[in-house]
Amino acid sequence: MRVAAALLLLSCLLHSGCAALLTEAVVSTPRRLNPLRDLALPIPAQALGCDEQWVVPVGEGATALEISVAVMEPANRLQEPRGTVLVLHGIRAQGYWMLDIAEAMADDGYRVILADLRGHGGSTGDTLTFGLHEARDLSRVIDELQARGLLAGKLGVFGHSYGATTSIHLAAIDPRIATVVATAPFADMRDEVPHYVRTMLPGIGHLFTNEFYEDVVAEAGRRGGFEPADAAAEVAITRAACPVLLLHGTDDIVVPPENSQRIYAGAPPGSQLVLLRDTGHLGVWLDSDGRVKKHTLAWLNKQLAP
Repeated sequence: MRVAAALLLLSCLLHSGCAALLTEAVVSTPRRLNPLRDLALPIPAQALGCDEQWVVPVGEGATALEISVAVMEPANRLQEPRGTVLVLHGIRAQGYWMLDIAEAMADDGYRVILADLRGHGGSTGDTLTFGLHEARDLSRVIDELQARGLLAGKLGVFGHSYGATTSIHLAAIDPRIATVVATAPFADMRDEVPHYVRTMLPGIGHLFTNEFYEDVVAEAGRRGGFEPADAAAEVAITRAACPVLLLHGTDDIVVPPENSQRIYAGAPPGSQLVLLRDTGHLGVWLDSDGRVKKHTLAWLNKQLAP
């Protein structure tokens, strides 16, 4: 009897310890987890191939943050931009990780805005909210772009993974967005968190029950100041007024293609879902065969360019 009680107690301690550790990993931004964050030097805009770089203050009081923004002008400086595209990176990444697609857009005549999401790169912030507060941050960034006269033509958003989900939340709250290109977005963080852990930690991740993950997600929401149920792109898409292009690899095991299919089910008229065969999550981002660029530029030229 005592042995059984001891094992039960040990199990509870391990469960609570793992829950606290996983919650910290789920809700913390790279900045919060980086002990050298205050020693990091920002990469100059010119080194990134951009023309200017600055920060946008968002929020107030205890929730005040700074979002780092870099601007890449069209390759042909003699012509007016065909439109403006806000480019968003994935989780644990930075804006300059998206330089490949950004340069392709600039070469095609677009003004490109590379933003570091809260707590990533040069942006401040300690907690992730899976697209909810990030979308509000970016709406404030758009205000600043407008004030600086940098919104040329129609405004589109391109995002990958975490940034793709954020782009859908942004389109749901900001009518200035004319179109979205979302590559490998997740439909609902409540499903993606347990799937991600079980995929990245095979064996260990499967030791925990669905209830364990539900507790972790709920605690992450409390710490991040958001409701996890609201962090569902498949619901946010129903409030978007612009057409959305969804690109997803058929071999994506990190964020399975069913996520884009669920989002597409509620997408506005004129939206499109393209499944890229023999491509995984990393492959969509690296785009070694150029299929993402091809579909993206064709879509932007149709939706944004005069």
